[in-house]
Amino acid sequence: MTIVALIALALLGAAALIVLLRLFRGPTNLDRIVASEILMVIVIAGVATESAWQRTATNLPLLLILGLVGFVGGVAVTRFMSRDADDLDVEQTPARPVHPTAPVDESTDPTRQSDDPTDDPTDEPTERKSHR
Repeated sequence: MTIVALIALALLGAAALIVLLRLFRGPTNLDRIVASEILMVIVIAGVATESAWQRTATNLPLLLILGLVGFVGGVAVTRFMSRDADDLDVEQTPARPVHPTAPVDESTDPTRQSDDPTDDPTDEPTERKSHR
């Protein structure tokens, strides 16, 4: 079990270094957010591996708290980022519509149904039947 735990901890350490590199060099904030979430998962996996290696359950509350902090932190940062994006959209939206819609003229509306029962929809509009 010792060799497996050491290999797992070494791989988790290497993954943490790669994630830290992405956290500091990430070109966008989204890359940094994802890297911080992955780093939290790596820390949780490291604590779980150490707990399995020592064959003790004393770290279970710590794992639960770390998982909760990671989840709430990720949601909070995501909401903060989405609010900033919404604020930018509001600032760029014009106060009035660029192309106001004109009222529809009912006499030229092709979808308008006639109330006159003698009107035949196949007839031309210039040829109206009389009621005589």
